[in-house]
Amino acid sequence: MWEKRQSEISQGVAWEKREQGIYLIGYSGEDEELILPDEIEGEPVTGIGAYAFARTKITMVWLPLYLREVERYAFYRCKELGKLILSDSLPEIGGGALSGCQVRQVEMELMEGEKSCLKSILDEIRFGIKARLFYHLDGKEQEVRILFPEHYEEAVENTPARILVTHHHGAGGYYRQCFYDRKLDYKRYDEIFFRAEAEEAPAVTAELSLNRLRFPFGLSESARASYEGYMKEHLTDAADVLFEADDSEGIRFLLRQPYWTGEAMEYALEKAAARGETELFSFLMEEKRRLFPREKKQRFEL
Repeated sequence: MWEKRQSEISQGVAWEKREQGIYLIGYSGEDEELILPDEIEGEPVTGIGAYAFARTKITMVWLPLYLREVERYAFYRCKELGKLILSDSLPEIGGGALSGCQVRQVEMELMEGEKSCLKSILDEIRFGIKARLFYHLDGKEQEVRILFPEHYEEAVENTPARILVTHHHGAGGYYRQCFYDRKLDYKRYDEIFFRAEAEEAPAVTAELSLNRLRFPFGLSESARASYEGYMKEHLTDAADVLFEADDSEGIRFLLRQPYWTGEAMEYALEKAAARGETELFSFLMEEKRRLFPREKKQRFEL
């Protein structure tokens, strides 16, 4: 994933040399997709200063490879910032660094194990976040896609008691606690699936289940059984998620699973036809013939 071409690096980034290394401290460019340099004058970029990119109109930022510090309010009120790409070199982000942002996607290269700053990112963002994590373990790369649902708090007045009561909405608050020592605890993540079933829309829970089955890093057999049970009951919700994401590979994965009914297959065919997905429609027809072959008519001779 980590291949920045020099021609792609955004221009107009101000920097300064500090004792800790090179810090980026401002931006005067016009790129909406901000690709920051890994090195400047042969030295690694190790920090981003306070308010360095605040109130800019960036929609995506690809952070430096060797980044060690993001200071407070570095991306403050970047209202259109929706995606972060970074590595595990960054242990945490400064308070308020993503305040006022709309981050919903995170891609991260984990080159030194399983520790990352993902927890501190999630603590800054209440929206649902889709994360793609690329682990490099034992000389192999393994991709994980993981969903953290939305959560928010609401202060409700209890008039007789003259107090404010905080109500928590969404399962996302529970999922944001599934970390230990900066590592995502997949066992804990899977154990609270009942929270998503109870508090999230079927589409959200179907996507969460599908991610764990498709990218089963740290997935136990008991957790697999729970997710598979949900998928069998919500197959059309999962299909909707994949069609909306234009994820043909995901649809092909889903077709290889033993969940399908004739009714669900017809639903998927109708979706593919309505979206003009001719290649996928043909593939679905082949799978339909394979999974639901027509019975040959018996011939009788008198």
